[in-house]
Amino acid sequence: MHAEVISIGTELLMGELVDTNSSYLGSELAKLGIDLRWVSKVGDDFDRLKGVIDQAWRRSDVTLTTGGLGPTSDDMTRETIAAVLGEEMTVQEDLLEHLKGLFAGRGTPMPSTNIKQATLIPSAVTIDNPVGTAPGWWVEKDSRLIIAMPGPPRELDRMWTHEVSHQLRERNPNVAIVTRTFKTFGISEGGLNEMIAPLFESENPVLGIYSKVDGIHLRAIATARTDIEARELIGPMEAEIRGAVGDSIWGEDEETPESQVATLMKKRGQSLGIMESFTGGLLASNLAEVPGHREFLRGSIVAGSRDVLQGMGVHRELIDRFGEASPEIAEATALAAREQLGADVGVSVTGLSTGSEESGAPLGTCYTGFAVGDDTSSVAGHYPTRRLRLRGRAATHALVELIRLLSG
Repeated sequence: MHAEVISIGTELLMGELVDTNSSYLGSELAKLGIDLRWVSKVGDDFDRLKGVIDQAWRRSDVTLTTGGLGPTSDDMTRETIAAVLGEEMTVQEDLLEHLKGLFAGRGTPMPSTNIKQATLIPSAVTIDNPVGTAPGWWVEKDSRLIIAMPGPPRELDRMWTHEVSHQLRERNPNVAIVTRTFKTFGISEGGLNEMIAPLFESENPVLGIYSKVDGIHLRAIATARTDIEARELIGPMEAEIRGAVGDSIWGEDEETPESQVATLMKKRGQSLGIMESFTGGLLASNLAEVPGHREFLRGSIVAGSRDVLQGMGVHRELIDRFGEASPEIAEATALAAREQLGADVGVSVTGLSTGSEESGAPLGTCYTGFAVGDDTSSVAGHYPTRRLRLRGRAATHALVELIRLLSG
């Protein structure tokens, strides 16, 4: 089977929204062994949308659309699909009553514009959407499919996971796709490519390399008749990757630096205290997104000046001697964070060096300090002076190094 994805909405073309739905569906289709051949973005224009959907209908086994299922006049996905197939939309009373019930539950009458969300064509059945008002359409005719889903990623993700993916898997039997992702940090994309260059020539499994905020990812994709056979194909490649890359791999598959730290801290039964300067509280904020973070995260102190550092227990003489961006201050601050917050483990991120003689560190350098058990240590991170996304990278660097320390 081969597929096509159409993302619908003028806001996508204007740059007001980033189309994350196409990449999400591309990744998910690969897991089902469905070959994604085309991806399109089209605005809210009936004629242009009709041309794109008509072309997809004629050349693809499965057409997936996202967006354009809302109640307003510029939401035209249903009308366009009906026009392409030459079928008439009619209001379904059961869907209409369901919609009215949703609005009644909110204590407000349903606007008449929402009525079109209760329509179907003869070739379509609804796809349940319990997190929104727009049901999807599953359209089947002449051995082809159009699957129309909402644009909001939360609604799309739920609909795909619970309603759509398993039905497509049943239509593509005897094909199992297994993916493994190995996440590295501290090696450049080019350097990693050189280390395992022969593996990129493999045809099954295939290996891809991707630059991400949390490092360089290696993704192996194997195709076989069963999951077990596909996993067996990946096994030798994984062994070679681990042998070559070693400790630079900090996580796998869906793991994040935050989830890894949370797992390790809970496993050790320890608490974490943070003091950060350059990252401005982002390190703690990222950890606070992990379920159960209160079990280990004692808190974070944002130390934006020498006075705050001194007030938290870092000696002024030490600051004057080494400067705020230095390994000595990073380690002293990690100890101070641990003490001030009553934690078992302390982590700090210093300010960003200006490259002056006073700082003694190259321009764009910050240090992350750790106080784990009886040991203190620090690592340097070198970042350009442009701050766009750099705080995020520094926070990730701190978490990855903490993973390594906690893992022994």
